[in-house]
Amino acid sequence: MSEIDRIMELAKHRTGLLQDAVDGVGALRVVVSSEGGIVTATVDGLGALVDLRITDAITAMNSQTVAALTVATIHQAVQQSNDERERLVSELRVALKQT
Repeated sequence: MSEIDRIMELAKHRTGLLQDAVDGVGALRVVVSSEGGIVTATVDGLGALVDLRITDAITAMNSQTVAALTVATIHQAVQQSNDERERLVSELRVALKQT
């Protein structure tokens, strides 16, 4: 195998690793429910809110409580998404160092 062939194979391999990481982030969905399941937030791999569900139980709550519970649940989902994305990036770093 020539030097250029070896370099091309390494580049292809690293490109595959990068694509796997991008695909992993793209497929990531984190679902978090508040205590009692009143609020459920789903965020994607970039931390964007993609779904928010609130049960009828909020009708017995005041608006400040509903707002606080909603924001806290979304925040927790975003944090978990960030943690998972960081794990995927760390795995990519390790894999790239090994090649």
